[in-house]
Amino acid sequence: ITMQMAAATGKVGSSGSVQVVSLVCQRCSQPIRLTKKMDPSALNNLRQVALDQLQQPLESDPASPEGEATVALPRSSTTIHGGKGKRASEMPALKGQEDVGLAEDIVLAAEVFAFLSEHCDVDHPLCSECPEAVLEGYQKQLVQHEDAARLYEELLAQLSAEVSSGEKGGEGAGADQEQLEALRREEEELKLELLRSEEKRRHYSEELVKEREREAGLKREEEEYWRDFNEHQRQMLQFADDQLSVSYQLQYYTEQLERLKKTNIINATFHIWHNGYFGTINGLRLGRLQSVPVEWGEINAAWGQTIFLLNTLARMSGVAFERYRLVPYGNQSFIEVLDGKKKVLPLHYTSGIRLFQEAKFDSAMVAFLDCLQQFKAHVEKSSKGEFALPYKIEKDRIGDDNGYFSIKMNLNSMENWTKALKYTLTDLRWALTWVSASV
Repeated sequence: ITMQMAAATGKVGSSGSVQVVSLVCQRCSQPIRLTKKMDPSALNNLRQVALDQLQQPLESDPASPEGEATVALPRSSTTIHGGKGKRASEMPALKGQEDVGLAEDIVLAAEVFAFLSEHCDVDHPLCSECPEAVLEGYQKQLVQHEDAARLYEELLAQLSAEVSSGEKGGEGAGADQEQLEALRREEEELKLELLRSEEKRRHYSEELVKEREREAGLKREEEEYWRDFNEHQRQMLQFADDQLSVSYQLQYYTEQLERLKKTNIINATFHIWHNGYFGTINGLRLGRLQSVPVEWGEINAAWGQTIFLLNTLARMSGVAFERYRLVPYGNQSFIEVLDGKKKVLPLHYTSGIRLFQEAKFDSAMVAFLDCLQQFKAHVEKSSKGEFALPYKIEKDRIGDDNGYFSIKMNLNSMENWTKALKYTLTDLRWALTWVSASV
């Protein structure tokens, strides 16, 4: 609590100063204002308390300046400054009798506040709002103290009960000693059991390490097994795909084989037909007219297909030609005479070179008709007269009852030569049909 008198400027009496006193709340530091007039009974009570306190001797504070009077307040630091070397009752006279009464009231209030501060836990003065907060704090402390007292009472009752039971059980001290010995023996047994348990634990730990190593090995084996299993599974799936592919291929090739079996390969290879006045083989015209001058390259190629067909039919029928050997060689085919002189008859013609070429070409065509006649005779004999050609062959001529035409170009017209070639292809078609049906 601090109660100060601050100097204020002004001229009053001979001293020329006015003393102003202010009080401060010791909890919230708010300034406190006292009323100038107090109730007489309350004032008498305050003065009586203050006088009782003032009757005590004043203590000199060594730390205070020399001659300064201080009212000793054990719990507070309230100091009334009345001037250097002055007591509180010797304060300078204030202005008028009214100011003197106010000063006395303030002094008495200060003494009462100091007395209250000394005999309670709260410093005074307090403003009008702080007592409620202080009272609330005291109530909380009261609740805490009551709880602590209840706990102490319960603990005291528990201790009293234990002491009473100990006094009653003094006769069983011997039994407690035996129980203690039994407990010690049990402790020793438990220690031994603990040692055995530790030994077992170490043993089991070693076994656990071994089992973990074995587990790791088994895991590696399992992983290797699954890798092999997956690889075998992949191979099996691959083999299954290959087998399915092979089965599809086999089915396709079987169908192709059946189709080929039903297909006459000779008929498919050698297609003999006609194109107006010309006979054709594989689309190549065999013959030549004044009105239709077929190129000799096409005629030579047609003769190459024709000699190749007759040679194939002879091999399939087992016919061996006498005096001649057919040599298929495309548009440069020829017939070799078998008389020991290795004479060659070209079955192709080149325009522009007529010297001896036309005679050899005619001899080659006559030799071809001879070979066709030999084939006819062999097949008629083997078929017992069932096979016959539509056009008969007599040396260099071929025809029927309506007429025969020479296959030679010399001293022959182009029309008759072309008709003889057409009859030759017709006989070859009949021979082709017979051989295809009989094979």
